[in-house]
Amino acid sequence: MSGFLFAVAMSLMNIETSHAADPQWDKMAWIEAKPITLRAGYNTVQQYPHARAFERFVHRVSENTGQNLNIQTFPSEALGDEKKMLEALMLGTLDMAKVSTSNITPFMPEIGVLDLPYIFRDVNHMMKTLKGDIGKELIAKLEQRNLKVLFWMEQGSRSFYTAKKPINSPDDLKGMKIRTLPSPIMAATVSALGASPVTMGFGEVYLAMNQGVVDGAENAPDAIYYAKHYEVAKFYSLTNQFRTPVVFLMNKAKYDSLPKEFQQIIDASAKDTEEWGATLYSDLTAELEKKLTSLGMTINRPNEAPFRDAMGPVYEKSKQFDGLIARIKAVQ
Repeated sequence: MSGFLFAVAMSLMNIETSHAADPQWDKMAWIEAKPITLRAGYNTVQQYPHARAFERFVHRVSENTGQNLNIQTFPSEALGDEKKMLEALMLGTLDMAKVSTSNITPFMPEIGVLDLPYIFRDVNHMMKTLKGDIGKELIAKLEQRNLKVLFWMEQGSRSFYTAKKPINSPDDLKGMKIRTLPSPIMAATVSALGASPVTMGFGEVYLAMNQGVVDGAENAPDAIYYAKHYEVAKFYSLTNQFRTPVVFLMNKAKYDSLPKEFQQIIDASAKDTEEWGATLYSDLTAELEKKLTSLGMTINRPNEAPFRDAMGPVYEKSKQFDGLIARIKAVQ
């Protein structure tokens, strides 16, 4: 047999084997159904790590449903900031969204424990917490609010970046106006360090800093880089006070209304994407810090101890989380 004919024979054998391994594909009634289109929103540009993960998930779902379930994405706050998208998710006027857990605290105070400064030792500690019993309990509470968790993802550690001077100690923050997420704990953290917290959407930060409405903000390097905040903030001080996750959510009623086969594909695609994105931030952080430096940002690494020591009032005001705090710290 010639090489060409042998290759053709092997291809046909592979096709037949593939069909034999998954005969249900051609039998599923939903294959012939009218394609369903869902809407998903997120607050960043498409190059942002969360966006890359979301778009990957979207394409996996489309491919694995034979394009019978398609998800149209709206980046860069096209559907509003995360607070508005979260409200739309709960109401059912939006199907999916990426949300920082800090934005959920006004609707579900118990998730605020994830906002506590220096609560996690590192990213592995955070993800083990979210995938364990504590994460399962939070997922159950979110479902009571008509929100289904698709998957979790890290967003690096958040540090201060400022327009006029670096932050080397808590004293440097005194009198400053610092943008925060709408989290009481994050606001309390900024206040404990002597600054004034200012809540606003991520998309508003560039203009606010450029106009002096705020003196700085706090975030991970990727947020600063992709949103070009280095153009208005020249100092990045790696204080690492927050390591909060983001969660990719779906309206639970919409999920429950889908055929079981679609639900299974959504779940499998979400799990696969969560695993794929597990180290995305860690891999990018060092590279992005170099890029920010080349773009004119001065990056300094202050001693974290004085910042940690200033967190006593924050934990004192968070007594409602004492049991959860102990359980999180016990996660190995």
